[in-house]
Amino acid sequence: MAGPVSPSTHFSVQQRDAIRARRSGVTFGTILAFVAVIGRVVVAPLMLMMVFGLTKYLTSSRMFIESEDSYFTFSFEDAVMVGGCTDCQVGCRNAVLQMSYFEHEALMSKSLFENLYTMDFSNYSRLSSEMLALVDTLEGDGTVCMSGFDEWGSPITTFKGTPQMIVNTVQTLNLSVMPHVLLEAEVAVDTAVDCPSDWVLEAHLRLFKFPTAKASSEFSAVSVADFTIFPEQTECRPNVSNSDIVESRLALATDGTDLLAVVPEILTLFPYSFASSLPVVPRTIPETTESYMYDKILQPLFHGYYGGCRVREVNTTAPDDLPVCSTGDVCVHNYYNSIWEFVTGVDPSVNDRLTIAINVFRSRYADSVKLSMLPGIVVSQILVMGVISLYQVMSHKRSVLLTQIWAYRCQNGRMQMLYLAQITYHLITSSDLYYLGLATGTLTTEALINLAFCFFVFSYSFVNLAKARSEEQQLARHF
Repeated sequence: MAGPVSPSTHFSVQQRDAIRARRSGVTFGTILAFVAVIGRVVVAPLMLMMVFGLTKYLTSSRMFIESEDSYFTFSFEDAVMVGGCTDCQVGCRNAVLQMSYFEHEALMSKSLFENLYTMDFSNYSRLSSEMLALVDTLEGDGTVCMSGFDEWGSPITTFKGTPQMIVNTVQTLNLSVMPHVLLEAEVAVDTAVDCPSDWVLEAHLRLFKFPTAKASSEFSAVSVADFTIFPEQTECRPNVSNSDIVESRLALATDGTDLLAVVPEILTLFPYSFASSLPVVPRTIPETTESYMYDKILQPLFHGYYGGCRVREVNTTAPDDLPVCSTGDVCVHNYYNSIWEFVTGVDPSVNDRLTIAINVFRSRYADSVKLSMLPGIVVSQILVMGVISLYQVMSHKRSVLLTQIWAYRCQNGRMQMLYLAQITYHLITSSDLYYLGLATGTLTTEALINLAFCFFVFSYSFVNLAKARSEEQQLARHF
C-alpha cells in the first residue's frame, strides 16, 4: 500500500507538469519574442540597407535642396500681386516724348526718371520726324501707351502692342535695351501666328544692389530706371541663345572719356573679367495645364550692370529679396518675381483705370550643406549591438527565456546612454538647420530620413532608460 505523497514531491510534480504544458503550447509571449528577434535581426537591417542603397545618404547627401533641384514655379496673373494705374493712358505721343529723354542710355537715375512724369507735355520740338511718324503708327495700330505712377507708388511707362511694333519703337527711339530681350521680340515677329500675344516695352524703376567693398558681404542699393521687353503670355517667349549676340553692351555714352578717372579707388577694385560663381538655376518650367499654348514657360533673365556695361553673369555674393538664414549663416534663397512682368487690361468698374496683374516666378533653393550621417551611424550601432547580444545569449540552448534576456540586455545595457548622448549632440548642433529646412520646405529626402532616425533613436533610448531607472522594465522568468 502506497504511502502519502510529501508536499515537496507534490510541488515538484506540479512544476514539472507546468513546464511541460508551457513547452507543448505556443504562448503569446513566445510569439512576441519571435517577432522581436525577426524584426531586430532581419527586417530592420534590410530596411536600413534599402535606405542607404536607394538614396544618396552614403554618397553625396546634402541637408538642403540646391540650385539644380530648385523649387521653380510660375503663376499667371497671380491673385496676390494685383494692382492698377489710374489716369495713366496719356497717349503715345507723350510716352514717346518721355522715352526720348533716355538719349541712348540704358540707365536713368530715380530723380531724373520721376521728373519725366511732372513735365509739361506742350512742347514736342525734341521729337524728330521719324519719332512723330512712329507716334502716328502706334496710335493707328492700336498700341496701348501707359505712363504714370502705379498703385505700388512706382513710375512706369509701357508700350503694349505687336512684337513688330515694339521692335520698331526700340529702333526708332534708339533705346538701349538688353540685346537678349530685343532678340526675343524679333524672333516673336516670325512666330506671332503660332503664339499670338501682346508684347510690352517697359521702362521701370528697379533696385540694384552692389557691394560696398571688395570681398564684402555688405551691400548698398541704388534705384534706377532701365528697360525690358516681355510678352504678356509668358509661354510665348522664345528660347534664344546668348552665344551669337554681344556679351556686354555700353550703357552710357562716354565719348572717349574715362568715367572712372575721378572715381574713388574703392570703386575700381573689381576686375572686369571676374569669373562667375553663380550656380546654374533652370529657367524652364514644364507646363501641363491646358490654359497654355506651349508645354514650357521660360523665365526672363536678370539684369546686371558693371562699370556702365551690361554683364551676363554675376557672382553669388549678390543678395536676393527674401533670404531666410540660420544662426550658422546658411541661407535659403527666395527669388520672387525678379523682372516684374505683368498683364494690363481695362478696369470696367473704374473709369480711366488699367488693371495690372503680375506674372509671378518663384524660385527657392539653399546653400550647400553636407548632411551629418551621425543618426544613421547610431541606428546602425543599435542594430549591430542587438545582433551581437543575441549571438552571445543564443550561443547556448535556444529558449524563449534566453530570447527575453537578449531583449532585456538590448534595452537596458550601458549603450543606451551612448545612443542618447550621440543623438542629443546631433540635435543640438543641427537644430537650427532642421528648423530652417522645415520652415521653408527645402529639406532633402536624406535630411528627412535623418530626422526619422533621430526620432527613433531618441525615443528608443530615452524610454528604455526611463523604464530602467523606474524599475518598470523587469525580466519576467515565467512565460
